[in-house]
Amino acid sequence: MNYIKPYLLFTCFVWIPWGLICIFDTSQIATMIGVTSIDATGNTDLRVMYGGFQLAVGLMAAYALYERRYFYHFVFALAFLGSSMALSRGYGLIIDDSGTLYTWGVLGYEAFAGLSAILWLRFLSRQQ
Repeated sequence: MNYIKPYLLFTCFVWIPWGLICIFDTSQIATMIGVTSIDATGNTDLRVMYGGFQLAVGLMAAYALYERRYFYHFVFALAFLGSSMALSRGYGLIIDDSGTLYTWGVLGYEAFAGLSAILWLRFLSRQQ
């Protein structure tokens, strides 16, 4: 249980800054990964799907840091989110031949997020 706080802090430091960057500066999304829009509606969608989503995960971690009783709920959500993102990115890596440093790095983190959350769920279920 001593690892919950560092785990949540690390998660906050990964997700919150990237979410805020993507909300307030969509050009960073284009610069880092090549995704851009052709109109204002597309920019709004980038802010939501990149920034809003990333920020939400980070804020869920921050809330679980503040209210420890929500840690289980957070890792439950992260198990699905991280695993689904890693599987989707892995599929894209194979199908699209998108083996950039960014893709491999993010795939590694998403796999870590999903698998570590699953391990937390298993650990917590044994504690009850």
